[in-house]
Amino acid sequence: MAKMLLENVYKVYSGGVRAVSDFNLEIDDKEFVVFVGPSGCGKSTTLRMIAGLEEITAGNLYIDGVKVNDVEPKDRNIAMVFQNYALYPHMTVYKNMGFGLKLRKVPAAEIDKRVKNAAEILGISDLLERKPKALSGGQRQRVALGRAIVREPNVFLLDEPLSNLDAKLRVQMRSEIIKLHKRLATTFIYVTHDQTEAMTMGDRIVVMKDGYIQQTASPATLYEQPCNVFVATFLGSPQMNVFDAKLTSENGTLGISFGDGNAAVFGENKAKQLADLSQIGKTVIFGIRPENISLSDSGVSAVVDVVEHLGSETIVYTNVKGLENNIIVTIPTNHSIVAGMNVKLSFDMDAAHVFDKQTTRSVMGVPAFNKFACEIKDGVAYYCKKSWELPQSVRSRLFDFAERECVQMEMETDKISLERRENCLEIDGVVDFVSVGSDNVSVFAKVDGNDGYFVVRAKEGNFGKGDKISFFVPYGAITFKNTDGVRLISRETVSDNIGECAVSTANGKTKIKLGKATLEYDDMKVEDGKYLIKLKSDKIKFDYNKKYAKKNGVKVEKSKNSLAASAYDEDKLGGKNAVFVSVDGFKDYVTAVFDDEFSVYKMPSFTISLDADSFELIKPTTKEVAE
Repeated sequence: MAKMLLENVYKVYSGGVRAVSDFNLEIDDKEFVVFVGPSGCGKSTTLRMIAGLEEITAGNLYIDGVKVNDVEPKDRNIAMVFQNYALYPHMTVYKNMGFGLKLRKVPAAEIDKRVKNAAEILGISDLLERKPKALSGGQRQRVALGRAIVREPNVFLLDEPLSNLDAKLRVQMRSEIIKLHKRLATTFIYVTHDQTEAMTMGDRIVVMKDGYIQQTASPATLYEQPCNVFVATFLGSPQMNVFDAKLTSENGTLGISFGDGNAAVFGENKAKQLADLSQIGKTVIFGIRPENISLSDSGVSAVVDVVEHLGSETIVYTNVKGLENNIIVTIPTNHSIVAGMNVKLSFDMDAAHVFDKQTTRSVMGVPAFNKFACEIKDGVAYYCKKSWELPQSVRSRLFDFAERECVQMEMETDKISLERRENCLEIDGVVDFVSVGSDNVSVFAKVDGNDGYFVVRAKEGNFGKGDKISFFVPYGAITFKNTDGVRLISRETVSDNIGECAVSTANGKTKIKLGKATLEYDDMKVEDGKYLIKLKSDKIKFDYNKKYAKKNGVKVEKSKNSLAASAYDEDKLGGKNAVFVSVDGFKDYVTAVFDDEFSVYKMPSFTISLDADSFELIKPTTKEVAE
């Protein structure tokens, strides 16, 4: 058994270089998960953190419910297959495969049994007495896999294991690894930059870019319902056609116009999937895959530019007047199509995509999140004519300024269930229509008090218009954000920011003794005595330390009322950064929310400054004074 959870994992190197940011993923036992993305996206770094070869900067890694951040690699029961085979050249295949077991002092008879069993699985039983130099690339790769198999690990980690093989051998080894996964029935995590490997091998694919997860889903869902332009164009060969178009609405019909007078319209149900009606009349990014375009007697006029005959299919590159790039069309083999020919292009608009021009995120199709306007007051969320008393697990992670914000409640579409479960928010709706994908059914329902649709992706189901339906949303799948996209809920418990202080006023000045520091303000009109001081997390400011300021050419303007701070963690909120710091005078850590430019990994020691509006003084009760 090897169920794995990566929770808000970060990897930050010296100098503040972020390799992986806010990585969240749950991997089921026996699942085959593929990390894919361009070079430098953080996929191999994440794999090495799982293996224990890289230290996790922040966040947690759990294997079967046990936190293993500080567990040595040898004690994690994980086997890793590297890009270079890393075989000992002076040892035979037999000794290479059994060497790790020998170091662990496994009895010779057990080593012999495991090595021969693994060799039989991989079809290399006749190679056991050879040395690596006498093996082909594919045979060496099998030996590397065999060395991992004999460990009998809970998890296999494979870091681009096929990148050194030729194209034909890669195809063969892909199928061998898939068979191996089914035969061993254990968890596989596979890293590659090859989208073909990802699409053909994984139960689920994690698409990464710049250290962030872009989307996690099955191969079919990623291909048919990409969440942004990057995912849409990264997966698929030839890649999706994308170009600027104007989203139009005439006589109740939604469509696009592009180039010099070209137009196309969406079907009724596809038009209903437009999540953001404000996009109408604006320039958007329109996307459509080559196989969803056909040559016909009517449609968009184009001129054939280049033709590629691939045997099983023909790829046609066409010029459309007013567009800078070719529109690519994939059709069955047709040798009558030649360069210079005038053709008409017909778009399957039910398979088309629309992306926001600025954010490049999808605004038509199955959304990644359901969004409700919401108000939070005294620990209660008010939404869609309903109220939800927030459980302690949610309240403890809400920032203190959440109740002062215009709030949007977001719920991850893929994590919503149609079956009743514990620790879930129940939402009732009425089905309007469904969108059927290759491996899922997306249900679009109307919820009382909400203008848009509430959507859930189900693996299967028979739903019809007008059906009443209940959705169960796990508390962990609910996020609160403000109108600027800043997350209002932390991955850590938010501290109350309360410390003890002594207040005295003289000569028109109020002095606050807090720990070893004394803060001074204009007369605050309060009685002298002992108080509790409560810091407002979003009103706290920071001052650069001298070392950082000198290195980065920042002018230091140290505030008069400042406190020494030492940070140990942070949580990127999107435009803001929550920082968890130790401050003298406070028993627990202090939570401060700074601008995104601040990072504790660049400047772990600094000072925080407190203006008069950044805190409130609370007269303690007799019980609190006694304590």
